[in-house]
Amino acid sequence: MRSIIQFAIVCFFTACFFCCKTDSNTKVNSEVNNYDAFISKLKAKGIATGNILVYNDGAIVYQSSNGLRSIDPIDSLSLNSQFRLASVSKQFTGMAIMKLKEAGKLEYDQKVNTILTDFPYDHITIRQLLHHTSGLTDYERLIAENFVKEDSTKKYILGNNEILTEFYRVNPELDFQPGEKWEYSNTGYLVLASVVEKISGQHFKVFLKEQITDPVGMTNTTLYSYQIEADSAMPNRVFGYQLALNQNDLVSNDYNIVNDVRGDGGIYSTIEDLYKWNMALANHTIISKAYLDDAWTPGVLNNGDLTNYGFGWFLEQDPSKPKTVFHSGGWVGFVTFLYNELDTKSGFIILTNNTTNDFGTIINGISNIRAGQPYQMPKTALATEMAKRILTEDSNTAMRYYHTHKLDTLNYSVSEGDLNVLGYQLLNEDELDAALAIFKLNIEEHPTSANPYDSYGDALLLKGDSIHALKHFKKCFEMDSTLTYAKDKSEKLEAALQP
Repeated sequence: MRSIIQFAIVCFFTACFFCCKTDSNTKVNSEVNNYDAFISKLKAKGIATGNILVYNDGAIVYQSSNGLRSIDPIDSLSLNSQFRLASVSKQFTGMAIMKLKEAGKLEYDQKVNTILTDFPYDHITIRQLLHHTSGLTDYERLIAENFVKEDSTKKYILGNNEILTEFYRVNPELDFQPGEKWEYSNTGYLVLASVVEKISGQHFKVFLKEQITDPVGMTNTTLYSYQIEADSAMPNRVFGYQLALNQNDLVSNDYNIVNDVRGDGGIYSTIEDLYKWNMALANHTIISKAYLDDAWTPGVLNNGDLTNYGFGWFLEQDPSKPKTVFHSGGWVGFVTFLYNELDTKSGFIILTNNTTNDFGTIINGISNIRAGQPYQMPKTALATEMAKRILTEDSNTAMRYYHTHKLDTLNYSVSEGDLNVLGYQLLNEDELDAALAIFKLNIEEHPTSANPYDSYGDALLLKGDSIHALKHFKKCFEMDSTLTYAKDKSEKLEAALQP
């Protein structure tokens, strides 16, 4: 009798196991089918989704590769393609600082100028750089306004040393006193990488490889020493590109003068390597939990307010949700996202290189499918339809199209930001009159927003209308005193106009 009962119990649990396994497989298969359907629909609309990886409970459940690795020559992406991570790189810089702290070589509250002796600010700490509360001004703007090209025909590629030399020479005022507020700072993370190099005596690329990527098994991850041409030593490197304003041609979007900066970006990686990275963080195998707890604790401002940023990660603050860290990145043609639910060992990674305006749609779609919710397809950006008509017909035709369709929010997306971007794209195409028309339209459509006045001022200045440009720069700053770039422009222009 006992053996019969035991046999029955075994049969019962075996049946339960296979029933649960079947249910689980059905759920996973349904989720995978939803991902496939979503990406196929985007692809049918001409939207490349790049490389995507989704993982649940520590296991990969979905991977996809959709788009071009290169446009010259044309070459498709693969799962092994190495994308520029842009600001997703910052968490690796944060980890490098933690590794130095673990080795007893620095303290988070140590003053930066005790390490970088030429650093001109006395009261900025390592922690404030990590938390984006240092007040350092933006190095991109400083280079754009101050760097003099000795050879105007040469494409310069600047890195940390050149930028810090220029930074120290200009010695700009802080945007605010350290700890006073939170303001995202690429400059801060550039400085952190230089701190790592000064203390370790190694180039940041070597430190990253020896201390972080090799121990995690990230064999396809590197800080890339940027070159414009294809590199035989990195055959899987991805190049940024974009659809031309005529909405037909593909053009490169990969070069920038500061492409060799390290710390705030510059790392290239694959979706599989980034999955390994997220798992190493969730399992505390790269560094002990105590250090990661520090890294995932919000920064504190001088007034006691908390930020939502740690040491290179944004932090999920909702206590009802799993503990989650995440970061996005955007640079030249690349837009990236790394999402890591630490407690559930689940998350997803999205890497794109096609200067997509639909990245939010991709993120929301993947997030909704993971949550078992319906996803939405993107609307047509009215600004792109206007661009097509400006370049193939004229500005008047584009304006009529805008006013005819701007209320059709079911099919079109319309935003101040889209119009602003279109205006600057037209400036880059030497379509000055069309850009002026777009910036003016943006002011008319958003009269209470400050930034369109600054943009219109830029175009007026290029037109040679300094008086009206000055008026619009001043108007911008009067409306929003945080937009200090408008104040700087108005002061410089006012000085230049003095007799």
